Amino acid sequence: MAKKRQPAWKRVKVNLPGGFVSVGDLRTLLVAIESVGIRTVKIGARQQILFAATSEQLEELTYDLLNQELLHEVVNDYYPNIVSSYVSDGIFNQSRWLREGIYKDILSSFEFVPKLKVNIVDANQSLVPYYTGNLNFVSSDVGNFWHVFIRWPKTNQLFEWSSLVYSMDIGEICRQLEKLILQGDGLPKAGGRALGASLEAKVKEAVQFHCQNSARPLVESEFRLPYYEGLNRYDDKFWLGIYRPDETYTVSFLLDVCGACQTSRIGQLYTTPWRSLIIKDIRQEDRTVWDYILDKHRVNLRHASNELNWQLEDWCESALKLKRSIVRYFDRMNIRTYRLCFGIKIGTNSGIWGSIILKDTTGGGKEPCFDVLHTKDFNANSRTLIPYKQGVAQQLLPRVLEELCDKFYDLAVDDGLSADHSTAYLPEAPETLPAHQQFQCTHCLSIYDAAYGDALMAVPPGLEFADLPADYACGVCGAPKEDFNPIHRTDKTSATH
Repeated sequence: MAKKRQPAWKRVKVNLPGGFVSVGDLRTLLVAIESVGIRTVKIGARQQILFAATSEQLEELTYDLLNQELLHEVVNDYYPNIVSSYVSDGIFNQSRWLREGIYKDILSSFEFVPKLKVNIVDANQSLVPYYTGNLNFVSSDVGNFWHVFIRWPKTNQLFEWSSLVYSMDIGEICRQLEKLILQGDGLPKAGGRALGASLEAKVKEAVQFHCQNSARPLVESEFRLPYYEGLNRYDDKFWLGIYRPDETYTVSFLLDVCGACQTSRIGQLYTTPWRSLIIKDIRQEDRTVWDYILDKHRVNLRHASNELNWQLEDWCESALKLKRSIVRYFDRMNIRTYRLCFGIKIGTNSGIWGSIILKDTTGGGKEPCFDVLHTKDFNANSRTLIPYKQGVAQQLLPRVLEELCDKFYDLAVDDGLSADHSTAYLPEAPETLPAHQQFQCTHCLSIYDAAYGDALMAVPPGLEFADLPADYACGVCGAPKEDFNPIHRTDKTSATH
């Protein structure tokens, strides 16, 4: 009996410029791909939608895909998605001048589809990387003006422009830069600085645009990856972050998400470079709808932070498998990874970023082998890589990473002590501070103490837990009041009674 032939799968990428999509557009796409038998999709590292399809399925999908305004590519990746930090707006940071309207105005100013990677990011956030694009625009202290950083394709070499550029000039500047970089007409063969200066001069000659001298250099936000999962309160609403350990979302789940958004008047969804999905503007009265959808599709929330801080290449099962094994070790050994993130480079993708990079150097060898590198000062946005250990066998990677994490925290402690942050200088609690029954959130383990209240939820000090309103929610993770448990005191005072 002849063996049944497996279908040949082709990888399809759908760009979401800026990392957001209207609920209606996403639903139309999902209905089309579900109708031909596709059951799952992924989110790409550049905030795209990815799925695999057979030639027959693609033939059936052709009309629907062409009808969509969202750019799609089959197998190829000629047009990398425009990445933006719009997803962070209002939930992970509140910029002084950068708002939703400015992001959308900039994106609508692009009259072409870039072949180079473009990043448009707020300097005051650490969810979306600064420099993984070839053309990187980072917000400045001056309203509507941006720092420009050029990273040459397939390198980590950065050049910063001498002046700031205006928001509405970004699209045309990208078009001019792309033409010069990809064609190379009249550009010197010198090093990066001379080439960068030549590019800047040529663009300024070709286009009349607004520029401004920078009053001070860019101050990067310290990398502290926000916890981007779970149901979280902001202002008088909630946002929901969804992460899948296998990087895969079922189409049926996403269709239910779209349905809930449409009935509760949520207009758009957001994707992140961490392959997660974020829904904003969820009302208190709609929380039960989202609980129902998560229950129905068995979607788990609140994964460990050391599982959320990884950057992998798209469609790379070997990297995903390696990540899982290292995360299991981290969990078992209780390894701290706060303020660190990890990248795994199996191919030659220079867009992979992180504080610590694992670079596959197996070559023709039988056993997987990796170089372990870290960025300068462990800054996740730095493009300067420093070798730590080379030729590490895959089974030894967890232990080597544990050592490197220890090195990071040893340096952080030393820096903290030298900056006069030692525990000897921490203020002591006043002896007259009244003792209150403390309650702990069962989800994020944060503690409510009436002596301090909850500043995130505008609860003043002195309000006992029992006196909190029934709709009180954890200021850290948004868990309801009933999900707090009393902490039983074990200090000397309680022991004497």
